[in-house]
Amino acid sequence: MPITQVIGPKKRPDGTSLPISGAVQAGDFLFLSGQLAMNAERRIEGQDIEAQTTQTLENIDATLAEAGRSKADIVKASVWLTSTEDFMGFNRAYAKFFGDLPPPTRSTVCSALMEPSALIEIEVLAYVGD
Repeated sequence: MPITQVIGPKKRPDGTSLPISGAVQAGDFLFLSGQLAMNAERRIEGQDIEAQTTQTLENIDATLAEAGRSKADIVKASVWLTSTEDFMGFNRAYAKFFGDLPPPTRSTVCSALMEPSALIEIEVLAYVGD
């Protein structure tokens, strides 16, 4: 199965590259690396879970668009929250993002993240076959 790097390496706020790809296609699946609530200046956007979830999902949407896909193609999401108390606020923003689309399968866990100001990280898998 051919593997195609779709989106280039991620960068830190100081401009140095991280050793990960933004998205990689393998066969009929597009794997997106974990996304944070980074804004255009590569800083965490939002102080609460709903704002950070919204920004994170917008980043996912932009990465999918760059690969010629959309949120309708997402089949699986893996979510990391830094606090179990944020679960309901996360769900509100997540449900709003998917709207009338059938939501993808999902796992949600509580864990520390590598970026101290991040409250959430989301990784998705999209189906890109016919």
